[in-house]
Amino acid sequence: SNLVRRQFVCSVDAQMIPEQSFSEMFISIADLRETMIPGVNLLANRWLFQHLTESLDRRMLSLLSKNDALTISGDISFNANVTTLLTQGFQEFDDNISASRRGSMIIELQKVDIFADLGAYMFAREFVQDKGYRVCLDGLTHKTMGMVDRERLGADIVKLVWHSEMVDGGPDMHEKVRSMVKRANPSKVILCRVDTREAVDFGQSVGIKMFQGHFIENLIAEDGRRRELLRLKRRMERAEETPEFDEDL
Repeated sequence: SNLVRRQFVCSVDAQMIPEQSFSEMFISIADLRETMIPGVNLLANRWLFQHLTESLDRRMLSLLSKNDALTISGDISFNANVTTLLTQGFQEFDDNISASRRGSMIIELQKVDIFADLGAYMFAREFVQDKGYRVCLDGLTHKTMGMVDRERLGADIVKLVWHSEMVDGGPDMHEKVRSMVKRANPSKVILCRVDTREAVDFGQSVGIKMFQGHFIENLIAEDGRRRELLRLKRRMERAEETPEFDEDL
């Protein structure tokens, strides 16, 4: 559990004030590497890494089962492999949570995993959606999103990975991204790995409404500090308005 991280997906208004939609629970691969085998690239072998993530899926399901309705609040998403959704372990996880909790959970699936066995994905996707979970297609880029039809794949949400090429590509690239977002439905697209305001500004310019990344986490922290200062100011104002006790009365 000490390797689990939480990152929020938010809408952002014109004043750069974030409003939280849901949070993603994930295991930090970088921290896991430093804990297990420092200096080794866990991503070097794609299929060996896939095997590792299947083990991590089981640990995450176990963690979510133990924390259900206790310390984890609000809608959450978590990563899983297609094969994990078809295991007895996922069935046991599903049996241990309430029906209402399923509706607040989003399962994130990687595009590489989906297209490795499209038939298995379609079966697993229908199975979990019938249970009440939502499905997010993760890992799309500006180079691959145009080849993916969100509705035909039955995904509730898609994540588009931010890259500076989306801005640097000029008007043609801007229009291409805008068209892909419109096709997927702007309200169903999340721009992720957002590290700068430029990413938010560009995303909003092409119709994207939800964002995730370090820049968004910074906005949340700034908003929290701003709200705390406002509460402190109001508390001081109320104290000043309260008449002092007069001992002569």
